Amino acid sequence: MQEFLIQNLKFGHFLLLSLNSSTLRLVKRVRGLPQLRFRSITHRLIFGCVIAAIFIYSVSYWEIRPILEQSLGTWTIQLAESRVNTIAAEIIGTLRSLEQEANLIVQTNLEESTVPLLQTLMAQKSEIHAIAARLSTGSKSIGLGGDDGEGLLSHCQVSATSNYPFWTAPYQLSPSNPSFGITYCLSLQQRQNIVAIELTLHWLKPLVTRKLSLVSKFYQLEMPPPFVIAPQTGQGLVGTSASMQKLLQSANLRHRLAANNSGPQVLEDSSGILVTTSLPPTSWIIGIAIPNTQTRMFAQKFLWLIIGSMTKDMILMCVAIALVSRQTTRSLRALLTSTEDIAQGNLDTTLIVVTQHDEVGRLAKAFRQMRDALKIYIQELQETTAAKQKMESELSIAAQIQRSMVPKIEVASSSHPRHKLSALFQPARVVGGDFYDFFALGNDCLCFVIGDVADKGVAAALLMARTITLLRTVAKPTSTPVEILCALNDQLCTNNDECLFVTLFCGVLDLNTGALTYASSGHDLPLLVRDRCIQSLDLETGPPLGLEEEALFPQGEFLLQPDDLILLYTDGITEAMNPDGELFSETRLIDLLTFYPPANPAQTIRLIQYFYRQFVAQAPQSDDLTILVLQYQPSSPFSQDMDIVEWTLTINSKLTELERVSQHLAEILKAESIAVENIEDTLLIVEEVLVNIIQHGYDNKEHQRIDLQVKISTGILRMVFEDWGKPFNPLREIATPDLSIDDEQRASGGLGFYLVRELADQVDYLRQDNKNILTIRKNLK
Repeated sequence: MQEFLIQNLKFGHFLLLSLNSSTLRLVKRVRGLPQLRFRSITHRLIFGCVIAAIFIYSVSYWEIRPILEQSLGTWTIQLAESRVNTIAAEIIGTLRSLEQEANLIVQTNLEESTVPLLQTLMAQKSEIHAIAARLSTGSKSIGLGGDDGEGLLSHCQVSATSNYPFWTAPYQLSPSNPSFGITYCLSLQQRQNIVAIELTLHWLKPLVTRKLSLVSKFYQLEMPPPFVIAPQTGQGLVGTSASMQKLLQSANLRHRLAANNSGPQVLEDSSGILVTTSLPPTSWIIGIAIPNTQTRMFAQKFLWLIIGSMTKDMILMCVAIALVSRQTTRSLRALLTSTEDIAQGNLDTTLIVVTQHDEVGRLAKAFRQMRDALKIYIQELQETTAAKQKMESELSIAAQIQRSMVPKIEVASSSHPRHKLSALFQPARVVGGDFYDFFALGNDCLCFVIGDVADKGVAAALLMARTITLLRTVAKPTSTPVEILCALNDQLCTNNDECLFVTLFCGVLDLNTGALTYASSGHDLPLLVRDRCIQSLDLETGPPLGLEEEALFPQGEFLLQPDDLILLYTDGITEAMNPDGELFSETRLIDLLTFYPPANPAQTIRLIQYFYRQFVAQAPQSDDLTILVLQYQPSSPFSQDMDIVEWTLTINSKLTELERVSQHLAEILKAESIAVENIEDTLLIVEEVLVNIIQHGYDNKEHQRIDLQVKISTGILRMVFEDWGKPFNPLREIATPDLSIDDEQRASGGLGFYLVRELADQVDYLRQDNKNILTIRKNLK
């Protein structure tokens, strides 16, 4: 048993090492599995205990089974040897006591006077069945307690070759009595006097069974039945079961048993284990035969008993964990309820008082501090929010004031007989530092400026307001751009401790001659658009305003021709960035105006604004954006016909392009203050015409070109559709549908173009230069 405990301790150490490595491997494998979700910590702990128990029991079963079988086998053999030796000593003692009493009686010559002593011996020993004696005096047998004395003495004569005294081999008492008996033979006077004492063996089986039947009432484990055999005759005196006989018939065990018939011994082979010892007075062999199947069953049963005991302990442990966990998490559940109340905005909820100093107590204390800090934070946040709202309101008012300081911010802002002006002012924040202005200098000159204050936000807006106010103050009817910049610079350099500065471009246009004089204080030079050619006005710029008191500003001159466009802008357009960090750049602006030459200031701003939005996409606006476009139009009899809005758009022949065209056209019409009803009718006309061109002109082929030109003049909307598809005249090839019949009976098609003709005031078709040209006019008044 000591060896078994030592082996179990070694196995426990090995099992812990195995569990560490196995657990690490298991954790790595289950990381990729979906995580189990538990509603409470108690469930998680119990689940962990169950999984750990299953894993430990599985490993224990396969690891401890061979060790347990070996240990239990050794323990069983040792226990069997101890019991066999004990019962052997008791049987030998019984036989030796009988021999001693018989020898004391017959120490003298046997005579008839010794018969009473033998009768007394027979009465005292219940095992004695009969006694017989042959006396030398009369040379005849005397039977005591039996009918056949000569038959009893014959057992001693058969064994006469043996030295007296001796025990005979077992024999059956009579045909009618299945019990076995043995005879003890002793003699004196050279074998002339012989005494035979016959013993029955009815006491042997109860004695052996009682002593060698190993039953554990606690574990309900039972050893195999014992046996007693006589090797000379092969008779089984005790234990003749089929399993024992089968084991004893094993050739190997039987051979070894015959070769070693004295002393205790343990015989093992593939069939089982035989624990035996001999009885010297009789040469019997007593022992226990344990088949291997029973040893394995015994080990298996014992193993399950161990696992059952461990399972019981694990269940008790889970119950203890559940109780402790419930007790521990009671405070956590109360904190959870308080958390839900706080999530609903109830910061005055009652918090549980935890007197513990463990993690739960510290958590409750931290939670109370968090609640108090949150109340203070929310109070401060409300005050900050109120202050922010007040500031935003003030900034909103400031933005309105700022916008009121520049001319009305609309794309089409003026329609002077001798010039056109359009402007776009879009701050990056609520207020900005960009500005523009234009005003008359006398009766025949127009002064226009565009500027950009360093930085942006409130500080830039204040400097912008100051600059515009000073601009109107220092500008006189006879002032030149250089004089205006010098006067502004002197005023801005005064008390400018923060070194704020302004870049500004100033131009003065003589409306009679078209002579343009201009000067720049560090601002980007304007672009001139003339006959589809784009160029920058040539000038050496001066320093920004507000930095150098004695700054000099060169002045340039240029003669404008009719319909020339002057584009002034700030760096908010050229330095605009898309989500990839790419700049819009001046080169892109020039290429845009070259590819889509604008006809008037309003179209110029719409064009730049559209492609600017396409370029920046979802990127935030990084700087203020300001554009001012001036077109010189001297007085002429045709000037009243030039006040039109014109837009040309090239699209791909994909049905998916229709939504983009509709959105873009809607923006153009809304900017011209067209009525909502007319906008909806126009969008429906454009959609139906484009669908007819794609389906009938191009047969649904993609990557084909369609040009759409939109013009608005004197209350008339004119749309021209050009495509290079097959000849298709919708006025002739699309029949007018019969609306008097049901939809099921009427032929499909034709309704769309019928709707176009109903919504439009005039529809014309022309096939020219391999193009289909469809012109649609609609009266907007």
